[in-house]
Amino acid sequence: MRTLVLHNNAVIAEELRRIDVDPLAHSIFTAKADCLALKFDGLSCAQINILKQTALVCGADAAVPRKAYRGGRSRTFCAILFANRREIEKIEHYLRAQPWMEKMRQGLATVLAGGGKPAFKIGPRKFAADRTYIMGIINLTPDSFYAGQSYTTPSIVERVIADMIDEGADLIDIGAESTRPGSMPVDEKEEMRRLRVVLEKVVKRTRVPVSIDTQKANVAALALDHGASIINDISGLRSDRSMARVIARNRAAVVIMHMKGNPRTMQRRPRYKDLMDEVHAFLRERIDYAVDHGIARERIIIDPGLGFGKRLEDNYTIINRLAELTDLDRPLLVGHSRKSFIGKPFNLPPDHRLEGTLGVGSLLIRNGASILRVHDVMEARRVALLTDRIVR
Repeated sequence: MRTLVLHNNAVIAEELRRIDVDPLAHSIFTAKADCLALKFDGLSCAQINILKQTALVCGADAAVPRKAYRGGRSRTFCAILFANRREIEKIEHYLRAQPWMEKMRQGLATVLAGGGKPAFKIGPRKFAADRTYIMGIINLTPDSFYAGQSYTTPSIVERVIADMIDEGADLIDIGAESTRPGSMPVDEKEEMRRLRVVLEKVVKRTRVPVSIDTQKANVAALALDHGASIINDISGLRSDRSMARVIARNRAAVVIMHMKGNPRTMQRRPRYKDLMDEVHAFLRERIDYAVDHGIARERIIIDPGLGFGKRLEDNYTIINRLAELTDLDRPLLVGHSRKSFIGKPFNLPPDHRLEGTLGVGSLLIRNGASILRVHDVMEARRVALLTDRIVR
């Protein structure tokens, strides 16, 4: 006997062919091989027990709280369903006859309809889900945590952007306000001053979509008027109530990031009761907020915010469990490049964190990232091409 590691449907199909299984049965076994753990919350005692019994009937199982068996009308509970896709299909079918389980049934139907990384749209261009995209970082700030890529003159910015595009950048992200831990906010006029020179002389000439890293609606409006097509808002559209309206009006794309606190205070002993649950719930609520305010869902990108209000181990947990955010059905952008959680275990400064950045980048792609935001475009691009080739 030997254990098979079946990472994707192509590997499953190949193994089935090797033992001459009828091709008509391939889809059945492919569904059986994909085991998922699905967490439900806000369930009544009755719903908990229906889920448990239905799961068992369909060959799956559900982990439920001990107290849920005792009844009670006022309490709600969580449960975790362990099932493969074939079993989920059966459970979803059974629940159709039970209207009080409709929300759960819809959730299961969404899981069955999903799969793979979602496509997204920036300007008139649609980005397919067939590979990982690279976003190059341009800092216009004098106090960036990584001095190796802090630029202040238009000619240098124009040259660096051209180099990044030649090296394989699909997107460029420009920031005029440092958001490193402990940084102080920049006045809106100063942020505009730093951006205006670059926007007028560089952005409209750039061959790839340009993102502006800002939390201020007036800065976003200026950038979009000068050719930018993405707003990267680390506050998740919370800092400025006008931001969503500006983005929607310009039909721009948006990156919504999770952050606990603000850059000045976010690393002062951040704590989570349930890290992944909090990040997931925040991003889900912010996606709904963006859509409700006129931003097209296909133009929304989400970011778990590595290093933003996260302890060292929190960052590692998010990297390991990134796939839990893929059921939000929006592309995942991750900014991990040369951050402190990469250098801290070895006491390495930012300019010695390239190898760690590349290793983490490969893990992120494997776990569901669609876009990597990086300082080192050529190296990240090579890692992405190789990782895509292996995992896809």
